Amino acid sequence: MPEIWLGYGETEIILDIKYENILKITKPNFESMRYEEIQTAIKDNTIIEQSTLILFITPFQSMLPIINIFHDQLIEMNINSWEICIVSPPFSQRMRHMILDQKSNITRISSNQINDKISTFQNIILVDKLEYDPMFGFAGTHSRLIRKCNPEVMNEIYPTIIGNAPCPGQQTESLKIAMEYTAKTGYQMINVISDKHGIDSLHFENTSQSFLKSTSQFKQKSTVECKNSKSGIFSGETNYNIQRSLGESMNLLWNNIHAISQNGTIILLSENREGIGTGALSRYIDGRLDLSGLNKYNYMQDIEHLNYLQLIKDKYEIIVISTIPQVYLGKLGIRSLPKIKDGLEYLIKKNGKYHKINIIPSSEITSTSISEQL
Repeated sequence: MPEIWLGYGETEIILDIKYENILKITKPNFESMRYEEIQTAIKDNTIIEQSTLILFITPFQSMLPIINIFHDQLIEMNINSWEICIVSPPFSQRMRHMILDQKSNITRISSNQINDKISTFQNIILVDKLEYDPMFGFAGTHSRLIRKCNPEVMNEIYPTIIGNAPCPGQQTESLKIAMEYTAKTGYQMINVISDKHGIDSLHFENTSQSFLKSTSQFKQKSTVECKNSKSGIFSGETNYNIQRSLGESMNLLWNNIHAISQNGTIILLSENREGIGTGALSRYIDGRLDLSGLNKYNYMQDIEHLNYLQLIKDKYEIIVISTIPQVYLGKLGIRSLPKIKDGLEYLIKKNGKYHKINIIPSSEITSTSISEQL
């Protein structure tokens, strides 16, 4: 049996699967920049001055070289007023140890502190990791900044998605609206293409067109051809918060649901150490939100997932490997299993012992292009 490790929160679990049951391990092949190359790129393309804030909008596995390079540059230039911040819920033990091992002074802030933190500095550098996003098309500095700290713009965007299917990898109206807002800020922006092994490339954005160019390059690098399959196993492994809650994990599902044929089964690895979350999914499960009129609400966290779940109802079987009880997931039309072994056994039993499964270990940075139907 091949040894396949899949991300499960901040750890990995092994998938014991026979060769004959693997359709493909679908993942992009990124390159890795040397530290000196990252250092040169940052020094040549960013402006450092007094009152500088380096703000990482998402914690990701390959961010440490960037943090250390900025720290050294700030010290070398004798900048007195500066701060390096990461937007994140409370750090897990693993991430806390990783941060403490660094020479840099790093501050964690929550999403509702972003605007106040930015207002205390004059020179703002935003850093984020490019990923796919079913609502915006792409996740990066523009879309995540709007998601995290501008509810008015999210309310403007929300009507554009109601009744529409997920659109990862597309230049969406949602992204256009987000970029129109962020273009007014004057912030320096760095969007990073990376996997868990390293940084493939850095993209320094100063206009909307330069961001669109970086997303095109990201899509070119991360698109993988595969055959359509009756089943798939999806996970995420390059973003520390990608499986923090069910809402975060659902993006992994929507990003590549098109790789699975209708009436097929998708197994989603979703650790969910914060459970379902505190947004629309939780409100719906508690009976405090009505699916019959989603367009009557303002945007709230995770409400897009209810829209997508309605659209795929009866078209796919969704199974989540999670500790969330079935009594809750069942209200969303999702089945829960405790172990990946249980999920694999179910797929083989349902489809036959020679059934082939599409395995997507990092759905957040993978775009599947279907070559033929099975």
